[in-house]
Amino acid sequence: MTGLPEAVGGGADAWRARGAAAALAAGRGLVIAPVSLLAGIPLLVAAALALGLMPITGGLLVPPVISAVRGLANWQRGIAGRWSGVEIESPYLPRAGRGRLRWLLGDPATWRDLLWLFTNVPIGLALGLLPVTLVGWGVVGVGSVPGLALSSDPFWPFGLGFGLPALALAPFVGPTLIRAQALWARALLAPTDVGERISTLTVTRERVSDDAESELRRIERDLHDGAQARLAAVGLSLGMAEDLVREKPDEAIALLTEAREHSGAALAELRSLVRGILPPVLAERGLGDALRALAYASPIPVEVRSDLTERLPAPRESALYFGIAEALANVLKHSGAARARIDVFRRDDQKAGEGCVVAEVWDDGTGGADLSRGDGLAGVRRRLAAFDGRLTLDSPAGGPTTVTLEVPCE
Repeated sequence: MTGLPEAVGGGADAWRARGAAAALAAGRGLVIAPVSLLAGIPLLVAAALALGLMPITGGLLVPPVISAVRGLANWQRGIAGRWSGVEIESPYLPRAGRGRLRWLLGDPATWRDLLWLFTNVPIGLALGLLPVTLVGWGVVGVGSVPGLALSSDPFWPFGLGFGLPALALAPFVGPTLIRAQALWARALLAPTDVGERISTLTVTRERVSDDAESELRRIERDLHDGAQARLAAVGLSLGMAEDLVREKPDEAIALLTEAREHSGAALAELRSLVRGILPPVLAERGLGDALRALAYASPIPVEVRSDLTERLPAPRESALYFGIAEALANVLKHSGAARARIDVFRRDDQKAGEGCVVAEVWDDGTGGADLSRGDGLAGVRRRLAAFDGRLTLDSPAGGPTTVTLEVPCE
């Protein structure tokens, strides 16, 4: 006997949930439709005037209007995710030092926003009003039945014929229409593959440029504080020895000895500096032998396995070498590993007809490495990104750790 009340109660809950879904979709439609019309048309007119008057105004009106359009587009991206679960990422390119007008008008996403604004006036208005219309039609149709029946109106069954189907469909059709509006917005407001690639390359170019400037400053600092100072000391010692060679030969000999020591130290520093820019073994014998030389200098055993038969272009080979060197340096500094391994191999994508060189740096250390801590591997990732390469890290707590670097072959 308890099953019937429970079933009735469950059915009532289900109908209440459906009614709430229909009402919610109608309420959201009442937001989308007025915004599409009352914000869309004024912004379209303002955009047309701002762009059309550019020869006269010099583009002064464009930035505030485009900013307003982007604000409305971002609002649409937000409600699409919150109301319909349709996530729309921001597609806008970074400014990258360009003038504001050139940045806004040179971004393809700006013109896609304007196209969405134009098409969303009728589409947003229609898809926003339909859920409201469906619920209103159903409520009016069913609500009019008692009055029509009492007045002996022969057409009162038509109220049920139209009202009941409308109320029954509203919980299903209303949310679907709101989601359809979000999907239409995503078709125009989401990043395109080309846009994502341009954005990635723009950011990467900026970061690589910053890294190059930092590296140049480091080289200048090392030269100034190291080799240059030692060479200056050599010149000073030789000058003093020249003055003392006849009167005080012993002191002159001591100064010459000191000059020789300074010159040797300066030469060692210059060699180290040049090796940091481009190791001679890498330029002369390739990546495999350069990595073996790197492993030979390691205080822990490092196994190197490489099956490369062809050399990469020099910039990519250099980026991959220094990425591996940075990963190995992290192993020695932080992991507490007893051994490590470097695997380098070529991987071909038969479908795409492309290939890449993959390097894996593995160690048996404590793990727990994180790319967000420190700048070493983050800098390597930026350097590889300039060649459409990538760096991934797998380092669970307790180890082992694997750093994977990939660089396209061409």
